[in-house]
Amino acid sequence: MSDLEPIPMDRAQIRHLEDAREMWDRYDFVMTLQEQFRGAMGWKTVGPHEYLTTYWTDPVTGKKQMNSLGRRSPETEKKKADFDRGRAEVDKAAAEMERELEPLFRVGRALRIGRLEPIAGDVLRELARKELLGPKLMVIGSAVMSLYEASAGAMLPMAIRTQGDLDLLSSADSRQEAMDDLLPVILRADKSFAPHGPSRSIRNDRGFRVDLHTRRSLLRSIDRLDGASEEQLSVLHSLVDLEPVSAVAIARDGAPVGMVGMDPRAFALTKFALASLDPDRDGAAARLVKDQAFAVGRLVMRFGARPFEGEHLAAFPAFAESIETGDPEAAATIGKFLHAPKLSQG
Repeated sequence: MSDLEPIPMDRAQIRHLEDAREMWDRYDFVMTLQEQFRGAMGWKTVGPHEYLTTYWTDPVTGKKQMNSLGRRSPETEKKKADFDRGRAEVDKAAAEMERELEPLFRVGRALRIGRLEPIAGDVLRELARKELLGPKLMVIGSAVMSLYEASAGAMLPMAIRTQGDLDLLSSADSRQEAMDDLLPVILRADKSFAPHGPSRSIRNDRGFRVDLHTRRSLLRSIDRLDGASEEQLSVLHSLVDLEPVSAVAIARDGAPVGMVGMDPRAFALTKFALASLDPDRDGAAARLVKDQAFAVGRLVMRFGARPFEGEHLAAFPAFAESIETGDPEAAATIGKFLHAPKLSQG
């Protein structure tokens, strides 16, 4: 299991993450302001009158849309003047921010700290721009390990990371509802994204996939686990309800990315349960998922701000044994549950 051991970041990498966090706060603020001034305003003549109109391009259809804000008057003239002035100020701030970001990108690439695929970073930044990331929308797949690395200040093995996709967990009632809500935003990252197949995934012309899941579909997958005990199902349900975690990660192109994702304890134990108890997973795929679970579990034990609770380890003793890291305190914590009586062995 030594090949799954997280490796602490060095001082330069930790310092760079701190710089990226500070820069992201400012960048996020400017992005949010830009959203308020998206599109354009102008005057449109209809008969003998002029009307103030807003223009924007629909990201799904690519067609220009227009909406009237009223006949020309002192009020609409002021509205347009305020918009034009605000737009100019925001554009200036955005240009200055871009100049400041370029050195940060270069350092991030040089330090080899970024693992997240650039297109995944682009999608997540667009979701952040619309203020969608949070308890109702979070990252749950392999990409979320970039968040855990940034939060813990330690690197996970590259060999256990899958590439080419970004898994999102939505609170929407259905995957179709999630698709309807998110596709227009995702298209702003890459116009070639389009729905693909019956699985409610979104794929671009280079094959990168955004897979949409709902809390309801995740809980259904948990409830269908073969041989899971009531204790284990109860623990897994409680883990899904944990508050998400957030951090500023670095993409492979050096760009900072604000991420919100599933609590790492939930990620590790859910992955372990799905790999161990899901009858549809076996062979190499199950082994990879287990390795992800063990590696993130070790990261939690060695560097996590919030450790596994006693009931987590008691319900999954095989998982607890596999993440024992050699740390005396961690070993003592885990050992207490490994040797306790009446443990579920599912």
